[in-house]
Amino acid sequence: MTGTDDGPVRLAPPRAGGLVRERLIRRLDPVLSARLGVVAAPHGTGKTTLLAHWAARRPEHLVWHRADPADAQPERLLAGLARDVAALVHVPEPSSTAGLASLLAADAGRPLCIVLDDVHLIIGTPAEAELERLLLLCPPNVHLVVAGRQAPSFSLARPEFSAVVLVDGEDLRFRADEAHALFRDVDGLRIDPVRVLDLVHATDGWAAALHLFRLHTMKRSPVERHRAACDTGAHYAWDHLRRHVLADLAEDEAELLRVASMLDLVTPRRCDALLGTSGAAATALHELGRRSLLVDDDTAPCLRMPEVVRRYFADELRESTERDTYAALRGRAVELLERDGALGNALALLAADGRWPEARRLLVRSGAGAFAPGSCAWAELVPPELTGTDPWFALAEARRLFDDGRLAGARAAACRALTLAGGTGCAVIATELRARSAAWDAASEELPEGGPGGEPPLRAAIRGSPAAVARSLGADPREEDLLASGIASLLAGDRRTALPVLRRCAERLDRDRLAALAAQLVLALFESDEAGAVPDASAAEIEAVHRHARCGGLSWLARLTDGMLAVLSGSTAGDELAEAVSRDCERRGDAWGAALLHAAALLAGGSGGASSRQGYTALAGEFRALGADVLAAWAMSRAAPPYGPDAVPSAAGFPEGPLAGPRPALRGPGSDGTDDKGAARCLTGELPAGTGAPSLAVTCFGGLAVHLGGEPVDLAEVRPRARTVLRLLALNAGRPVHREWLATTLWADLDEARALHNLQVSISALRHVLDPRGAGGGRRAVLRQDDSYVLVLGPSSWSDLAEFDRLLHEADRAHRRGDPARAAVALQGALDLYTGDLLPEEGPAEWVVGARDRYRLRAAGTAGALARTRLSLGQEKQAVGAAARSVEINPWSDESWRLLIALLRDSGEVAEAERTRRRYCDMLASLGIDAGTDPRRR
Repeated sequence: MTGTDDGPVRLAPPRAGGLVRERLIRRLDPVLSARLGVVAAPHGTGKTTLLAHWAARRPEHLVWHRADPADAQPERLLAGLARDVAALVHVPEPSSTAGLASLLAADAGRPLCIVLDDVHLIIGTPAEAELERLLLLCPPNVHLVVAGRQAPSFSLARPEFSAVVLVDGEDLRFRADEAHALFRDVDGLRIDPVRVLDLVHATDGWAAALHLFRLHTMKRSPVERHRAACDTGAHYAWDHLRRHVLADLAEDEAELLRVASMLDLVTPRRCDALLGTSGAAATALHELGRRSLLVDDDTAPCLRMPEVVRRYFADELRESTERDTYAALRGRAVELLERDGALGNALALLAADGRWPEARRLLVRSGAGAFAPGSCAWAELVPPELTGTDPWFALAEARRLFDDGRLAGARAAACRALTLAGGTGCAVIATELRARSAAWDAASEELPEGGPGGEPPLRAAIRGSPAAVARSLGADPREEDLLASGIASLLAGDRRTALPVLRRCAERLDRDRLAALAAQLVLALFESDEAGAVPDASAAEIEAVHRHARCGGLSWLARLTDGMLAVLSGSTAGDELAEAVSRDCERRGDAWGAALLHAAALLAGGSGGASSRQGYTALAGEFRALGADVLAAWAMSRAAPPYGPDAVPSAAGFPEGPLAGPRPALRGPGSDGTDDKGAARCLTGELPAGTGAPSLAVTCFGGLAVHLGGEPVDLAEVRPRARTVLRLLALNAGRPVHREWLATTLWADLDEARALHNLQVSISALRHVLDPRGAGGGRRAVLRQDDSYVLVLGPSSWSDLAEFDRLLHEADRAHRRGDPARAAVALQGALDLYTGDLLPEEGPAEWVVGARDRYRLRAAGTAGALARTRLSLGQEKQAVGAAARSVEINPWSDESWRLLIALLRDSGEVAEAERTRRRYCDMLASLGIDAGTDPRRR
């Protein structure tokens, strides 16, 4: 680095230590196919560290410029950038914006990244407008990344900025697994992972606060360190907050924040009411939001205060206000919140102040509204003598325990409330809560009101009748029943019906927060077909659910998503954290949370070895103990070699084909002579040596092909409809498909008896072809399991669909572990498997169209992911080839075309890039879309 009178030459990024966060590196990588990247977040969130880590991996030419207040003058900023670029390409410095753009255009054969840090120092100045002008004049090989406490006010509606990459404060928050890795691997601090969770929740994952915690506890004993991690006020960060974040805060703004610290949701009207002003709060709140001292709430047109800031100003309010004035202000806040229906917030204020008589009166006045899901977290503060003698406080404790997944405790508290209630109004609420707790608590022998038929529909579906439950719910059910219908359809294998229903439920957050968030979580796990292309898609959705659950007091759902995010991280730190969360569930008596996290960990592991099978067997036992027979049967199907994880075409989902049943327990010998005891032995992993499934190789991409014992199977003599049965079983290879679904799908014009007869004839014909004398050694490739059929994949068998999904899962894990070379190998392997559309010989058959489209989109996404991964490894030629393959597979994808055009330009293939751009315009024109002169308008 050299210097001049105008300042230093800044070419290289600063060296940055700390934890390299792979998910954020991946968030920034698309900048290479876009013109602009923006990292906008408050002070101390790790913006510069992220950019330094990202820049260190870039093979492209890169200029790093850190703005200072003097750069507000356009000539100063442009002179600095011109000097840096000229030094990089070894030419004289240009003297104008147009000259700098011309210099960059002259070197258009290779990509150039310009990183401008601390851009907030020039926002609102003439230099900002000149920077936008420069970017518009630059050729497409120039990519600008800006970082600061505010985003620049560029006109992002312009077609040149149609693919902006945005990273904000929410993205930069440390997840719990990242904080655990930071302390363990970077700082060398051993902290109980559950305490790390507490720390992340107390600080909102604020990077500066985590750093200050490290400095605060570095020389302390492990016990003192754990104690500090439990400090929900994060007092160790207050001095930094005061000196670096709040230093220029005006007194009226500070007073507003002190008052707002009482509110879960901050609105101008509430602040005006508490301050005695009229309309003054709106402008101040807007300014505080711009400075990230308040953040937008996801569920309402309101603001929330970050946890550290809120604790700080709540303490200031208490310490700086005279006692009687403080009590009166809190009383007014309670009255205001009660009028607004924010009963949980109002009761939390009363509980924090120990005003129990007033809290009881508010409970009596509010009735059921005070006991909505997530509204009773405050009950943790209630003294035991009150929860043991007062029905209203006992009921609040029951609601809190139920929301935390502690069903036995919730049932006991609800029973106590019912006993104490006498003729009071809480008896009805207590009865309902007791019934719900009993329905989900497997240890309870109490039947729900009305007998077995009165249990919640979702509970009934998991217990053993998913298809029947899905059919029984009305056309326009409540949100809770809508959730049950979607999950029941999913458990029954009807994904096509399930997903739209779950989407409807997830959209109704304002009607039933718990049901909507549960639906969103299920969709995050089952709707992530693009995981090979976007490894963090599921995690982002789950993180959103976690944020809502935390803010809404739904502690069980928040804890479950904490564990799932740790599992999805794919890191050793994440595995440790997930195991700790699972143990915490067990300690609390939350058997459902522990079982679901064990299932998530097994699915994410993706291994088909003996340890994985043992894990699924143990998981089946957990689900059976919970009375979840459908989930237990699913787990056992994963435990057995014929139906093991390597045979399932999804690393994170239940079978697409219907599960057996209404009750999936195994029966005795089938009516068609199938040895169901053999099938049972397959399910329990007890198949004797020499009697397993034959060695099959099944290919579905580009057309069905089957090899038995290494030899191709001649299907020419099999009737067309029997071949269709085989294709349908091959699509679901290794998974049971219900025979009624097969029959009605393929013989819809016949009555049930004739359709089932035709199905049995087809199955017999297939068995004859797939088990010629000697080839299978008497072992059947098609088995019957209860009321379902399955194309068995033994340990030596292979399916291209299963292998495709396994490789995408492997690539996903490699990305998460920061191993792009291994990810590229897995992505290339998956792409090589995709030799054409799924089962094209079936044409537009309804049962295959959805799966065909999904695999086509996934293959195109895989090619795009491979292109970006190759580029990050400096393999430009291979990256172009992968991008071209993405366009070939899905020529209707704007993203694929843009990626290919950008890669061609950046690799110096200017003529080919222009030819590809024109092909893209032709494609848009064929759809009736006017792309103008620049297809990026789209």
